Amino acid sequence: MKRFSYLAAIVFGAVLARAQGSFTPPQQHDSSVVGIAAGQTARLSVLYPSIPAPLLQVMCAVSVSILDDQGGILKTQDFQMLGGKTASISFNADDLPGGHTALVHALTLTPATSPGGGYCEVLPSLDILDNATGRTLVHLETTVTYPRPLAIPLRAGVK
Repeated sequence: MKRFSYLAAIVFGAVLARAQGSFTPPQQHDSSVVGIAAGQTARLSVLYPSIPAPLLQVMCAVSVSILDDQGGILKTQDFQMLGGKTASISFNADDLPGGHTALVHALTLTPATSPGGGYCEVLPSLDILDNATGRTLVHLETTVTYPRPLAIPLRAGVK
């Protein structure tokens, strides 16, 4: 019985190591933090640009969230997108519990499209809108925060 347990532990460990080795984390975009008050709406929009070759279009899965400054989820939704399409979610500050002001930011997760870590190129942005006029008060772009884009080192003295 000890021999079986030992063999099972080895096999299970190898399977687990192989499964962990093939995991590719999702790409994460974040915006900076902005205040929102009563009478305003935070809208997170994502554009998945099209490419010139329609046969090469890849369906892109995107998870978008509007979070408060403590990491609490105010609104979240998952989308399946084709190139050239947009998706968005909105959160009205009037729905805030307790008070009608908060600091919010956008978070977008895009899973890898291949085991090697290729990602859909999406362009998320966060807008704060005035509910009465519909005008955009603040527009924030997002940046890729994980995994960090590879920096190309510059070599000094190259001619």
